[in-house]
Amino acid sequence: MDKNIKLKIIDVVYPGKGLARLDGCVVFIRGVLPGEVVTARIIKQRKNYAEAELINIDEPSPFRIEPICPLARTCPGCTYQQIDYEEELRIKEAQFKDLLQRIGHIEEPPCLPPVPSPLPLGYRNKITLHASCDFTISAEKGHRTSLGYFALDNRSVIDIPSCPLAVDDINHQLQKLRGDREFISGLNDGMNLSLRYTKAGGAVFWAEGTHPENTRLTEETCLGSVQVSYKSFFQVNLQIADALIRRVMEIISEIQPAAVIDLYCGIGLFALAAGKAGVPAVLGIDRNKAAIRAARKNAKNLDLPGLRFEIMTARDGLKYGLTPLKPEETTLIVDPPRAGLPKEIIALIAEYKPGTMIYISCAPDTLARDAARLSSAGYRIESTQIFDMFPRTPYFESITVFHSG
Repeated sequence: MDKNIKLKIIDVVYPGKGLARLDGCVVFIRGVLPGEVVTARIIKQRKNYAEAELINIDEPSPFRIEPICPLARTCPGCTYQQIDYEEELRIKEAQFKDLLQRIGHIEEPPCLPPVPSPLPLGYRNKITLHASCDFTISAEKGHRTSLGYFALDNRSVIDIPSCPLAVDDINHQLQKLRGDREFISGLNDGMNLSLRYTKAGGAVFWAEGTHPENTRLTEETCLGSVQVSYKSFFQVNLQIADALIRRVMEIISEIQPAAVIDLYCGIGLFALAAGKAGVPAVLGIDRNKAAIRAARKNAKNLDLPGLRFEIMTARDGLKYGLTPLKPEETTLIVDPPRAGLPKEIIALIAEYKPGTMIYISCAPDTLARDAARLSSAGYRIESTQIFDMFPRTPYFESITVFHSG
């Protein structure tokens, strides 16, 4: 395993690993581009594949660029910092189609052109860092605290002076905190530190177990000003979040449903979009109490009286919302976590059969799996499209429109 080997990179597959073959065995390797010839070392050997560590780029791709961040090679977050952004988007689109074909069993995915991020760097409005304290330092000098992201082993912490993915205000706030010895020494080993930016409130931070001074933040979106609990999920790339909202409004305006149910609604962005698009009856469902309180406030502030929000599980909310409606006149919006839709939710969708579904996904592999299950339940994909919410990382969002029958 210590022997250096030559590899020709055939492809880069989701989530961001180069694929090569050695004596008929598949080898995965980080930090490479299609077509490159590299020197590597096998670090893990499995039954059906191996993992290799990059030693040298012998024949670089014409799309290779110099990473902005000096930690790009060791920090697992920025898989694509060494790739020209247009090529990154092409790779992601190819991965998306491959997953829909291979896992979703869709021969010709009806893909619309991908939507790039206006900012490939400096776009994140939130980062979460982890504290790691080295107690082997002498008692006189005190312990040393690293503050950063988890390394590839998912245990050790890479110290991050600043993050090129984050907006400037977050990095400025991080520099101030790093210069505050009392603050740094007060961090416990394993503690998380969150930094969050909004245009209205600037950069705020909170350590695990605490909260910022204002626990409800204000975001400026294409819908208007919306309230967000600091505990609630909100998209990290505001410009792509706006693009998602506009696309959902466009789809709903084309469908013109009598009712919309927004499952996993959070603070209600897509329910609000449905209301703005003129849907007379909109129901948002989420189990997060703080998010639902913010969603209700947002509907009131945006003068959308036809919107209701309920604190329920996805299963209970789906049954509650769909039972009194005519399925052919109903559109279901789902924006599930990375794990995708549970089988019981897909079974309920198959039972009640809403006429259309708008599926917002941050995980193309679980979307592809769910597309296959929804196809078995009588749904077909009308269109699907990448929205690059997370440039320089292996991840991206997508919107897929399903029709029943």
